[in-house]
Amino acid sequence: MILTIGLTQFVFVSLGLLTVNVLLKAGGFAQNVEATFPAFSVWMARDGAWLFVLPMLWVGAALLCEHAIRGTLAEKIARATGVVVAAAIFAAYFYASALLF
Repeated sequence: MILTIGLTQFVFVSLGLLTVNVLLKAGGFAQNVEATFPAFSVWMARDGAWLFVLPMLWVGAALLCEHAIRGTLAEKIARATGVVVAAAIFAAYFYASALLF
């Protein structure tokens, strides 16, 4: 279950980064051109690749909690935080994409 949530987070980051970049390019965005594009959308397109670290860190922490603590509560907390992280990634990229319309 932990790896499935981690893969979901990774897919959300990948598709979100692709979507924001495509929408920016379709709107006429160029790297060296001053324009009136939302700063958050431009930041997510340029520096959003750093969010690929987040699923890897979460999977590592969740696996560590599962093996070190070996408790049902730790696994449930890890799953819940994973779902929250996945939802936050999706919401951030959705918001960055929605700003472009």
